[in-house]
Amino acid sequence: MANQELKKKRMLTYFIKAAQDIMNKEGIAGVTLRKVADGAGYNNATLYNYFEDLDHVILFASLKYLSLYNKKVEKSLKGCSSARERFFMMWDVFCEISFQYPDAFYQIFFNKHSNSLESICNRYYELFPEELPKATDTLYPIFSNYQLSTRNIMPLRELLEEEHRPLDQIDTISELIVSAYHHLLHTQKIKKKRSLEDLKYYSEKMHHYICFILGL
Repeated sequence: MANQELKKKRMLTYFIKAAQDIMNKEGIAGVTLRKVADGAGYNNATLYNYFEDLDHVILFASLKYLSLYNKKVEKSLKGCSSARERFFMMWDVFCEISFQYPDAFYQIFFNKHSNSLESICNRYYELFPEELPKATDTLYPIFSNYQLSTRNIMPLRELLEEEHRPLDQIDTISELIVSAYHHLLHTQKIKKKRSLEDLKYYSEKMHHYICFILGL
């Protein structure tokens, strides 16, 4: 059993790295099952032993971009002294990274396999543990859960409690924030040409939406 698990991890790593190489060269649109299988040195039939379909492969491969966020936010949060600062810093960094790679983040959080994101992320970080920063108490809300709604609601609760605001509408507030992000990410994703001005515009737009939703 130990040898089988080791083989499975090795094969998963081959396929994920092959998909990531294609993404680097051609973007997500260039990823196909045949290219991934060829890049890993195996055939399509072998790939289907480890993944359900192309979207499943792409979600795994896209997680390297989430790691960019993990590492940057880990550094950025160290200078925050309040729950409000932490909450906005998390979102500011998240927007900076995700609007730069909208296709990948859309695959991560709004892919048909995103309901299984927690198990997929756990598996991915077993294969690539170096990509996950060590979670301190401050970072726990970000790294302890991979579903976007839960990642948002935990630091949001800290903000509301710190400012002695009621929690009875916290679920609705979180849903509105995530819905606003979903809208902006999709808008950025479908643009044929993207610029630094777009990145700044959508990041500032998200910040404005959050302030409006929170009544700040």
